[in-house]
Amino acid sequence: MKNKFLSFLIVFQIFFLINLSGQIKSKVWYDGNARVMYDRDMLLGSDLDKRDTISSRNNGKGFTKIDLGIHFNPIKDIEIFSEIRLQNDFGGMWGNRNLVSLRSLSVKGVINDRVKFSVGDIMLKQSKFTLYNYHQDLSKNEPSVFNFYNEYVNYENYYFENYWRLQGIQTNFSYNMYNYIEQIDIDAFTTRVRGAQWLGKPELLMTGATTFIRINEKLKFGSNYINTFEIASSSNTDIAYYNPVLSSKIIFTEKINNLPFKFFVEGGLSKRGWNGDNNAPELNGKFITSSLKFTKNQISKYFISLNYVDSDFRSIGAQTRRIQYLSNPISYPYYNNNYVQRKVTLLDILTDPSIYNQKLATSLMDYNPIYNSTLPYGDATPNRVGIKLGIEDATVLNYILSSSSLNFYSEVRGQGTTQKRQFFVLNSFHKVMINEMLNFSFPLILELSVNNENVKRDGDNIEEIKLNNLLYSTGITVGINNNLHLIFGAKFFSSKGNEYLADRNIYDEIIDYDAVNYDNNETILTTGLQYSLSKDIYITTQYNYFNVLDNNNLEDEFSMGRFIFMFNMNL
Repeated sequence: MKNKFLSFLIVFQIFFLINLSGQIKSKVWYDGNARVMYDRDMLLGSDLDKRDTISSRNNGKGFTKIDLGIHFNPIKDIEIFSEIRLQNDFGGMWGNRNLVSLRSLSVKGVINDRVKFSVGDIMLKQSKFTLYNYHQDLSKNEPSVFNFYNEYVNYENYYFENYWRLQGIQTNFSYNMYNYIEQIDIDAFTTRVRGAQWLGKPELLMTGATTFIRINEKLKFGSNYINTFEIASSSNTDIAYYNPVLSSKIIFTEKINNLPFKFFVEGGLSKRGWNGDNNAPELNGKFITSSLKFTKNQISKYFISLNYVDSDFRSIGAQTRRIQYLSNPISYPYYNNNYVQRKVTLLDILTDPSIYNQKLATSLMDYNPIYNSTLPYGDATPNRVGIKLGIEDATVLNYILSSSSLNFYSEVRGQGTTQKRQFFVLNSFHKVMINEMLNFSFPLILELSVNNENVKRDGDNIEEIKLNNLLYSTGITVGINNNLHLIFGAKFFSSKGNEYLADRNIYDEIIDYDAVNYDNNETILTTGLQYSLSKDIYITTQYNYFNVLDNNNLEDEFSMGRFIFMFNMNL
């Protein structure tokens, strides 16, 4: 009854605001997204009848979703925003399997033309070490033929430009100064990360502030503060978690022989512990990072960066991961006659929004070293020191666009031994406009990317680690006309070697290690058509082939084909 009343209330709000917009059009406007998606998954394999007599051979699912964003300006400096989702899963009629939900609600405004504020659902981001939502594993420099999957996953989880979506209040304002300081910008917020739970964990809040001081166009200073803490009195406990993090940075821009460059340095401290728990350790950590970036021809960027994060640095706003590797995938979560739970693989990282995380985690989340071992928690990964060299958006011969980077990292402190892991990562992406190279009248674009990661640790037979992870990705786009494109894409992933997975207790202390061996291969192939009605509206239909093979356990090979149709429209 409660859900029906909520649905009625939301629908009533839609019609009320639509009617209101007809009367005061200047005060109400709309945006949002509409998406129709249908896919049919099919199990594949020559010996499928022997290995799997339980699972259905194929199954289909789909939906129509409309997210209607309604912006209402009751007065000049106030805006009320609500986003309402109307969803109909295929197979439902006349209210069956339909969903009406409030997806987002916020109010923002300006006080005295100076102080801005936002209340409700807010998007927050600070530095990469205080509050930052890093991209999912192996998503860097993906060929554009896989963009529709990437956009779908990120949209469903509110992953926009590395922001975290939280609920609370935010305010920011600027002061123009004279003499020695040109401008001061201040941004502050308070959010509720976790509500009070009956006989469970206490309420978890996060407060933070950013100060940015511009001395002149060349020199700027900044500071970030964030504190995540539990309120013990909100639950039946005397134990309360706390994690304050403070950082400061300097940005200097200049030109050398008309070559612009930017120098950046940031350092900070963290503290993490539990008040009222005598068994809990208190960790005090620190980090420092710096970079130098040159810009040539206003496009190409050359950079070098240094990074040090000690093993005790903790910042839940920056170290929370997107992917939950212990979750169940949507497509065939269990399969074969042993009814084995299927592990999260590259297939799911690419296509499945349900395995992603939208909540900040107070402990270090699990990760899979075959997909990202060097920086599983982004630049804020604890126990790392290293250097990164790279070039971005370099134009070669006017028809090749390239980006490449090299990472050389090491552990600050060995885990379970005095020997330290050494990490090497090569990431390279190249986009070739073949039509411009050969003067074709139709678009013909080739994209290639390589991600190679090597993990090594010296020592005796027990200490030694050798792990190599390699991903090749490619995409081809052939323009049949200005709107219709034929697309081909492929991903080939392999991982071979050994590693040790750390087992941690509730305080993130390592209590044991699990030895693992990898000999994995994964393949993703796609081909199809995409028709773009405009920049924000497209239709695509494709066939995907997926294969996951663990050579150490051949019986659990997983192969699947998928026909998929998607219509996407950004309103």
